[in-house]
Amino acid sequence: MKSGTQHIDREEINNFINTLEYPLHFLDYETMAGVIPAFNGYRPYQQIPFQYSLHILDKPEGKLMHKEFLHTENNDPVPSLLKHLKNDFAGQGSVISWFMTFEKNRNLEMGKMHPTYEKFLSGINERMVDLMIPFSKGWFVDKDFFGKASIKLVLPALLPEFSYKELNISDGGQAQRVWMQTILQGKNQNEKIKIIEDLRKYCALDTYAMYAILKYLEERV
Repeated sequence: MKSGTQHIDREEINNFINTLEYPLHFLDYETMAGVIPAFNGYRPYQQIPFQYSLHILDKPEGKLMHKEFLHTENNDPVPSLLKHLKNDFAGQGSVISWFMTFEKNRNLEMGKMHPTYEKFLSGINERMVDLMIPFSKGWFVDKDFFGKASIKLVLPALLPEFSYKELNISDGGQAQRVWMQTILQGKNQNEKIKIIEDLRKYCALDTYAMYAILKYLEERV
């Protein structure tokens, strides 16, 4: 379907949706990196996850559950993150990310560094689906995407009631800077509780946005 502002390839989008298996897991990592790694065992500029948000939908029209982890101690966040992630994940169902290459590569790296979790993380990667595909492949085009497939543009174009602009932390680069300053460098301690809450809100919107966008697509096809 074409209109003055949108192009929708319903057949391709419907085929994409039909590949999804419940329960659906909407996963997003926040990471930090630096030329000099903050912790032993990492290479320069390696992305180190310190936070995740995970929304889980057990069945169509089911109840949406939210799980999350944010590391708040001045040490390597990955061991604690992996422990929580494994507890929060179901053993089956599609794992949905936006630009899934990023999450997949983090899982590969963490699995190599922590072999006891390698099978678990490989299982996540095998089930992963990229929700960016309908937009990057041009199956759904809106003039307000401005020719891009960023979730920061797709979300407000389709669902203007949700906006990153309303958040105190509104992008991954800012999340990384604030986390490093507050948790690793010990700055902003008088605002630490608020900053932690702001980090949680930002990462949670990333995964809720994927859920909301998927629901929007389902309604349009």
